[in-house]
Amino acid sequence: MAFTLSNLIIIALIGVCAWLAGKWLFKKDTEVENRRRAAGRLAAKLSEIGFKDLPEFFIDYSVGDYSGMAHTLAAIAQKMMSGEKAILAELDDVFLKLLSIKLNSGEGRHLVATKLAEIEKLLAPAPAKE
Repeated sequence: MAFTLSNLIIIALIGVCAWLAGKWLFKKDTEVENRRRAAGRLAAKLSEIGFKDLPEFFIDYSVGDYSGMAHTLAAIAQKMMSGEKAILAELDDVFLKLLSIKLNSGEGRHLVATKLAEIEKLLAPAPAKE
């Protein structure tokens, strides 16, 4: 079977289109993989800081478990809507870890001391008037 020039051009165009489509698909796949890697790193950092529930959401995303993400998000929302006590319980460990990090640097200790002095000034009783 002999190929005409137009057949060869069509075959070449199909090959080029297939190559470009493959290149584009691999690029898109890499973007998704990079987003998932970033979500995994964010989950690890949030866990390190002391968050308990929020990292689960990002772990679900990093493995592609979208139904798990929906359930985790619903659980977080329900917990947050249940009252201030639940929110404070979640953030208590985070606050203590971040405070510890701040107190490990001179600049952080100065910031904490300044804030404490401001609060003490506000809470100090007003001088009695004669």
